[in-house]
Amino acid sequence: MSFIYTLKKGDKGQEVKRLQSRLKIAADGDFGPKTEQSVKDCQKQNSLVVDGLAGPQTLGALGIAVYPGIDVSAWNGKIDWKKVAAAGVKYVWVKATEGQTHTNRAHAEKFAGARDNNIIVGGYHFGRPDYNNHDDPMVDAEREAHHFLKTMKKVGLHSGDMLPTLDVEKGMKTDDQYNVEWSLRWLEVVENEIGCGNRPVIYTAKWAWDLFLAKANKKDLTQLVEYPIWWANYIRKDRLVGPEKKLRGWKNWDVWQYSGHGACPGIKGRCDLNWMAGDTLDKLRIS
Repeated sequence: MSFIYTLKKGDKGQEVKRLQSRLKIAADGDFGPKTEQSVKDCQKQNSLVVDGLAGPQTLGALGIAVYPGIDVSAWNGKIDWKKVAAAGVKYVWVKATEGQTHTNRAHAEKFAGARDNNIIVGGYHFGRPDYNNHDDPMVDAEREAHHFLKTMKKVGLHSGDMLPTLDVEKGMKTDDQYNVEWSLRWLEVVENEIGCGNRPVIYTAKWAWDLFLAKANKKDLTQLVEYPIWWANYIRKDRLVGPEKKLRGWKNWDVWQYSGHGACPGIKGRCDLNWMAGDTLDKLRIS
């Protein structure tokens, strides 16, 4: 699967709503005949190919930026960042750490390669609440947060970088409350270190939410969903732009990881592909 940034008839979701709002038509999130005709009218007015497909050029004419992005780890091996940049990738999250001691192999090289090719880069931490040894989730969450921050300081937490991200895919299977409190503490420590109101991003998916978080106290879950969300929901057979039907807690997604088996020039093998919600890039960068 290659990058897909084209809205078409039959698509549904928040990005369709955004498109409809810019077209100044009823924003119901359903790309039907009326939306298709409005897209054609816009294309005609802007001397574009009139096909009713809202791709990067049409979205650009409407002031909706398109930001292709990827995320990488040691599994992706050596990367040709020049080719990645030429493919149009605008941002990347690099796995930096996992747990309290693991540092991802060659993460510094990946940060340097992205920066040298003007790709906005940030780091993510794979959280391991399931590895903790204390009854108090604060202790181990803080240790993992400080391990991440120490690692990130070596490559730099620069203004303009992508916000740090906590990958929530593990947890204590019998204690959702513990997992949520742990996650909130990790996020708080990192947020306080960066300062200036920079809130880290949460990466997760429906299955992880249901397995590790869903049964926690509603008050704490409400705090959790105040953080920006990068939601994984892979396209299978049906074309659905956005994971709205499976999104938990959050009203809207900020970044959607729509494939874990995609392809990107400069990267051997499969690659995670991401769609950033239009006009949100500045929100997800360190100020």
